[in-house]
Amino acid sequence: MRVFFKFLIFFFISIFSIESFSQQLYNVQRGQRGYIPPPKYEASAYITTLDVYEELNKVLPVCVTTFSLDEFEAQILKGMLLNKYESYNSIVSNTDNSKESRQEQLKQLDIDFVKSLTIILTPDEITTYVDMDFSDKKKGKKKRKKKKRGK
Repeated sequence: MRVFFKFLIFFFISIFSIESFSQQLYNVQRGQRGYIPPPKYEASAYITTLDVYEELNKVLPVCVTTFSLDEFEAQILKGMLLNKYESYNSIVSNTDNSKESRQEQLKQLDIDFVKSLTIILTPDEITTYVDMDFSDKKKGKKKRKKKKRGK
């Protein structure tokens, strides 16, 4: 009988001690004043692969209209862009290299691509191309708020 009571007392003491450790007595808990949630890591910081033909369909028509390229020059630019995007994907998908080395390779790829543009574009057009933004940002009109007049 005594053994049973000793076991029962030991059991209750162990349960209460486990509960006290699970409450994190000295740390601020969620919902309390002063709680700071753990940081969230941005996925945008990591480099991802591109859809080659989707990017090509965004860039090529803009370049053709901006620089008024003929069909032959447009095909040359298309081949250069395809080569650039495929090289970009191969560099990004290679996880053997460190992040810094991949970024250096991507910078070198951009430099080489701009150098190869001298075949079909003038230097002024090349600077225009470098300054162009090919992202899909849709500019919406801002709606005016109507002011209420007091009577």
